Amino acid sequence: MDENIYQIAEQIVQLHQKAYEVYLPLVEEVCSRTVSEDELSHLLDYLLDFACDEKMLRLYKRVCRRYLDVYPGCIKDYIEAYREMWEEEGTYGENC
Repeated sequence: MDENIYQIAEQIVQLHQKAYEVYLPLVEEVCSRTVSEDELSHLLDYLLDFACDEKMLRLYKRVCRRYLDVYPGCIKDYIEAYREMWEEEGTYGENC
């Protein structure tokens, strides 16, 4: 049973690494231009799913910082969504 848990944990690590590799160029591209609020929301929805991983959280924050002045209401909603989904009282980014 311990071996199964180890294998599952390793698969999760690999999944997070793959997600980072896929989303990094998308984040770079979206941050290099101004996108519509719909396109921004679409990307942030996907990033939010992986924001428990530190590298993915950095991508999420990067996009939020880039668009804070452009779509402040949208970014506020995504910051709250992150907090509701991943933060527990007394912790930050340690919920995966």
